[in-house]
Amino acid sequence: MKKALWLLLICLFSISKVSSQNLTLSGRIVDAKDQSPLIGANVLLTHLPDSVRQGAAADAGGGFSFAGLAPGRYVLAVSFLGYTTLRRPLTLGAQPLSLGAVALQAGGGVALKGVEVVGQAAAAVQKGDTTQYDSRAFKTNKDASAQDLITKMPGAVVQDGKLQVQGEQVQRILVDGKEFFGSDPDAVLKNLPAEAIDKIQVFDRRSDQAQFTGFNDGNTDKTINITTKPSFRNGQFGRVLAGYGPDNTSANGRYRASGNLNSFKGTQRLSIVAQSNNVNEQNFGTDDLLGVIGTSAQGGGGNRGQGGQGRPGGGGRPGGQGGQQGGAASNFLVNQSSGISTTHAVGLNYSDTWRKKTDVQASYFFNLSDNTTQSTTNRLYNVLTQGRPLGYDENSLTTARNINNRFNLRLEHKFDTVNSVLWQPRFTMQRNTSTSTLDGRTFLSGDSDQPTTTQSTNASTYRSAQDGLTLANQLLYRHRFALRGRTFSLGLNTTYNDRAADNFLRSASYDFAAPPRIDTAATDQYSRLDQVGWNWNATATYTEPLTLKTQLQANYTLSYAPNDSDRRTFDQLTGRRVANDSLSNVFRSNYLTNAAGLTYRYQFEKVEWAVGAAVQHARLDNDQTFPRDLTTRRDFVNVLPNATLQYRFSQQQNLRFNYQMRTQNPSISQLQEVVNNSNQLQIRTGNPNLAQEFAHNLFVRYSSSSPGTSRSFFALLGGSYTDNYIANSTVVVRQPTDIGGVTVPAGGQITRPVNLNKQYSLRSFANYTLPLKVIKSNLNLNGNATFSQTPGLVNAGLNYSRSPSFGLGAVLSSNISPELDFTLSSSSSQTYARNTLLSQNNSQYFRQNTTLRLNWVVVKGVTVQSDVNHVAYSGLAAGFNQSFVLWNASLGKKLFAKQQAEIRLYGFDLLGQNNSISRSITDAYTEDVRTNILQRYFMLMFTYNLRNFSGSAPADTPREGGRPGRAPGGGRFGG
Repeated sequence: MKKALWLLLICLFSISKVSSQNLTLSGRIVDAKDQSPLIGANVLLTHLPDSVRQGAAADAGGGFSFAGLAPGRYVLAVSFLGYTTLRRPLTLGAQPLSLGAVALQAGGGVALKGVEVVGQAAAAVQKGDTTQYDSRAFKTNKDASAQDLITKMPGAVVQDGKLQVQGEQVQRILVDGKEFFGSDPDAVLKNLPAEAIDKIQVFDRRSDQAQFTGFNDGNTDKTINITTKPSFRNGQFGRVLAGYGPDNTSANGRYRASGNLNSFKGTQRLSIVAQSNNVNEQNFGTDDLLGVIGTSAQGGGGNRGQGGQGRPGGGGRPGGQGGQQGGAASNFLVNQSSGISTTHAVGLNYSDTWRKKTDVQASYFFNLSDNTTQSTTNRLYNVLTQGRPLGYDENSLTTARNINNRFNLRLEHKFDTVNSVLWQPRFTMQRNTSTSTLDGRTFLSGDSDQPTTTQSTNASTYRSAQDGLTLANQLLYRHRFALRGRTFSLGLNTTYNDRAADNFLRSASYDFAAPPRIDTAATDQYSRLDQVGWNWNATATYTEPLTLKTQLQANYTLSYAPNDSDRRTFDQLTGRRVANDSLSNVFRSNYLTNAAGLTYRYQFEKVEWAVGAAVQHARLDNDQTFPRDLTTRRDFVNVLPNATLQYRFSQQQNLRFNYQMRTQNPSISQLQEVVNNSNQLQIRTGNPNLAQEFAHNLFVRYSSSSPGTSRSFFALLGGSYTDNYIANSTVVVRQPTDIGGVTVPAGGQITRPVNLNKQYSLRSFANYTLPLKVIKSNLNLNGNATFSQTPGLVNAGLNYSRSPSFGLGAVLSSNISPELDFTLSSSSSQTYARNTLLSQNNSQYFRQNTTLRLNWVVVKGVTVQSDVNHVAYSGLAAGFNQSFVLWNASLGKKLFAKQQAEIRLYGFDLLGQNNSISRSITDAYTEDVRTNILQRYFMLMFTYNLRNFSGSAPADTPREGGRPGRAPGGGRFGG
């Protein structure tokens, strides 16, 4: 009996001891002055009296937490460069303790009595993995937008309509740590005023899973977090604009109307944006691209968008990963100038924190776009016919209407301190209608690349009506155990895609290779496409601390992707439709993967590294049931290693390294062996025997900043190497050839995807920024070099297309005062096209772009704005080399007592020289494309700015020219 009582007492004591070790301590490190999070702040917790220590670093929101603590006395020490170290004694009882906001005072622990520091605010500060910019270091006019301010930052440029920072495209912009209009950066850049911005933080945002576990899985988005000024966090602000002007090229003239209204109240944010214009302000995100994807099928080339739109630069792969869709979507995003668009759009965004446990962000967008694109194409193939290079030219006209609805929600709920769930549903519904006419021909080129001998011609009209529906869900459950570093998470991602298209084609092609002319085909067809696809992905992840410095992560992933595609084609005869089996296909593809992996992580003070590997088994099942039965089974077993390294020399200097190996399955459009004859000179078909790709990705980044001198440096070196690369096999026929019931005339091409090896790309980028105090401006110098090798088969011959490219750039942005704001930038690039199969087609071209932007308050209430952009091309095909100047200017007058309104006369393309040219380099050909573009017009515009904030007016907005406000720099060191 005594033994039983002793055992019971021991068990009760053990249970009590275990429960007492399950306490948590949490808080948030912020700046005492503006409450902004201090990302990367060092937090040290010391237990008394045994002096056992635990450390943590503040996350992107400034938060930190310790788990598995015992009751007793502790000392909390918080330090951050440029701030006074805080030491706070505390006692843990029987309940978890939340400290809330823990504020650090600026000053670095040194108090200088009677000394006031007045100077220029440090432009850039490196805080761990985050580069932070102070808005006070960059002078902009009062009406400037977030984009105007951000493009003054070191390493920030707008390239082909998309914002790039540190050599990478910005994929996500947060406002005070929360998403704003989903993942559409343009909505933030164009609608948030610069005067509301306090700090701008640039970092690589890790996945939600990686943020929870602390393991860097390599899945990052280049992200900007905009911290607003406290005085702008309660109130309303916005702008409305309306303008109209006559234009000879438009019967209705040119018009532009837009507006945005933002209501901020603590954690609650509500925003409404709307626009309607016919001046090419498109403002679309990736989800708006069903129309671009759909109309790409009718064009002449694989990497073409609407009406044959090309992509600038070199090394492009036709269709990209995922077939034509990827390439067309990419082109549309990076080249906003192609064609002329009329756009109507409205968006709603809401974010809030409910009862301190639930963070919610939701957005809705509606877009309607009408686009007209005319293009002229010149293409030179890497193949000889009759001893001369074969060429292709094309003229096309495409009109398209795209209607898009999309809804995004992000809901994160914390049940308690150890359990949370993240739910992210997304819904997109699209409708696209388009009509395209195309006239193309193949020819034998002379010495000057001029058409000399016509081989074949094709004239076609293509009409399409498409509907698309996408439903996506991401669900992630996370649990923290009592032992710090021990976690478990379970994620489930699902995606459903449903696409339906009705296509009508009428075309006629002729063969001139052997006189007399031969009529090779006359087509009048209707086709129906139905595609349905699912993607199910479940991942379980467990992390286990081994020591205070090391941690082990185990994960298992199960993924299943079934896709169905049914394409039926009918020949339209007199009064009836007859099924065309040779151009019809019913296909199903199933892709199943199982992967299990282990990763070992070490972190201590300045260094963090991790190394691991996963074993993946994948099965690809292809079943064709019409017009004939065909089954393909492929199994793949791979070991996928990964490695990361981060070394912090100091808070201002860090080095990062990342390596990953990944696989990618072919898309159903690449697998389905059905002939696309929308252009009978450019035939495409799929390949059911494709295997998955194996890609190695590696990059190294170094960043450094000097707050005292406002200088910063950033360098990046990255590359990828892919085996089983899904490339193109291009056959240029020398005589009329039949494929799937379609006759391809002499000079026409047949393209089919194949797996090839030795595809790789290298790129480097470096940026150095320094202030020029003499002229109160910032100088930004950058350089880049890229090299890519793309394999391809051309008439069964293996060709490697190599595209080395080198570029230099400089940006001089004024920091004189808000009354005089200018930015002068210039960039030059030299690109080479090299082919191993036909070296006589090697070429090189040069592109130079110089831009001057000026915003000048001449006298109070009168402003002058001017944008001058000079673009020069050389080395392109004859007739495509250009040197032109695009000059836009305006004169404005402020209205009303508070100057909250303005009337402005605006002129676009005053010299009438605007142009749009691009070059694409592929494994099979080099191509130059010219498209129609908006020409000269004038517009009278009225703008009204709304500012209504509770409390005192923003004191730190105007600072120069005798205006009230605190001195630049805020009177502190290292701010």
